[in-house]
Amino acid sequence: MQMDRHAGGQVGGNGGGSGKLKESEQEELARLRREKAELARQHAKEKAVWEKERAELEEDERDVLKRSVVLWIKEAMGR
Repeated sequence: MQMDRHAGGQVGGNGGGSGKLKESEQEELARLRREKAELARQHAKEKAVWEKERAELEEDERDVLKRSVVLWIKEAMGR
């Protein structure tokens, strides 16, 4: 609720003040919103990279397990 008042340019929900943000406050709010958007984009990119690396590691792990089972079976049948 407080964020909604600030986003609408209002402060002091108790009726005090003019209900408008000062120009410097509006500029800071805009700057913070741009910064938040940039951080969100950066996080999304990093998350995509991490998910790709995780999928590759899982694939590598499956390959190792498959090879281990094949070797184990060959050893067991050779005895």
